[in-house]
Amino acid sequence: MLVLDGWSSLNHRSIWNFTILTPTRKEYIIQLSNLSADSYTSDFIAEKIEAIINHIGSSKFAAVVSDNGANVRKAREIIQTKYPCIKNIRCISHCINLILCDIVQHSFANKILKKVNILASFFRNNAMADRNSS
Repeated sequence: MLVLDGWSSLNHRSIWNFTILTPTRKEYIIQLSNLSADSYTSDFIAEKIEAIINHIGSSKFAAVVSDNGANVRKAREIIQTKYPCIKNIRCISHCINLILCDIVQHSFANKILKKVNILASFFRNNAMADRNSS
């Protein structure tokens, strides 16, 4: 499985990582790139993905997994069209993150988070509580 994600560093560089996840759940970073100078369109990202697939061999990939940004979603679709045996999968972690970001916008979640933080602070700062939790 090929997993990819892009983000902006603190100095505003566009960093992309391409990681291989094996059936035994080992992870290997196959490529970490500063793509700041590039326009990362769906075609560009699909080319990056395809270069990795061709380098390793398409038969060794079952899926391409990423967030659901429009350019990356389209890149996954391009890859699945060229390689029908490689599935197009949206990352569940990104989905959960987006859902939770929406949830914590509500006042009830804010109240719960404040209470959880008080409880966590108690256990973090209370030596007796720390001894009893072991």
